Amino acid sequence: MNSNENEKLEAAVTALLRKMPARRAPAGLEARVLSEIARRAALPWWRKSFAHWPAAARLLFIAASAAVGVGAVAGLVALSGTPGAVQASGTISRTFAWLFLARDVVGSFDANVRQLISAVPSLWLYGTAAAVAVAYATLAAIGAATYRAVSFARQSS
Repeated sequence: MNSNENEKLEAAVTALLRKMPARRAPAGLEARVLSEIARRAALPWWRKSFAHWPAAARLLFIAASAAVGVGAVAGLVALSGTPGAVQASGTISRTFAWLFLARDVVGSFDANVRQLISAVPSLWLYGTAAAVAVAYATLAAIGAATYRAVSFARQSS
């Protein structure tokens, strides 16, 4: 469809919609919606979303939250120096020893892959990257051409 046909269709639909009578919501629904709006408007500020709080209350809440966060971190730092914490960390490290082994295996694999990649000439790596980019561009072009051919055939019939 060209833009002229689109404008004609839009004008026809608009004219049909304007001829239709306006419909009102059912009385029960309208009353329920209005009462819910009034109920939400009557809520105190602390029961509304954070954006509706007074500025002083928001600043106080942010400051109190930051103080609680700082206190929690300070408490954890203080607890980490106790003898019980040292014993607990030993128990935890023995429990999760398999994670350290997995980390070492992955690190070894990473080192081997890096060594293998460094042995390949950089020109080969750039050539491979360029070949992959050309393949993707070719695939996109084939897809676009196919779409155009199919959509043109559909419009013609």
